[in-house]
Amino acid sequence: MAIRDEWDEIPDSELHETIVERIQGLGEMFPDSLRSLAHSTVSWSTWGVKGVFSLAKSTVWVVTTTSLIAFLPYIIEKERSDLEKTQVAQQRQMLLGPSAAIQQAKTA
Repeated sequence: MAIRDEWDEIPDSELHETIVERIQGLGEMFPDSLRSLAHSTVSWSTWGVKGVFSLAKSTVWVVTTTSLIAFLPYIIEKERSDLEKTQVAQQRQMLLGPSAAIQQAKTA
């Protein structure tokens, strides 16, 4: 004789499962070893993804700041030099006329 509980007395049409209850019930049909393996696989995968993301963030930060520190002085000096050349060309054009500035640009 089968043991019956209070849930057996309720008609199936009146029972409503939530999604979580259904997933939990489906999970119980697998052996504990398989559920444990799946859980540890997901845990290790999550840990690995977080570690890779953290490493990527650190790498991007180091590369960005290093390149900024290394190349910013060069870029500033180049801009200053170009500005100085432009000012000299403008002064030359004002003193000697447009043709002198064009000749200077061709020879430089």
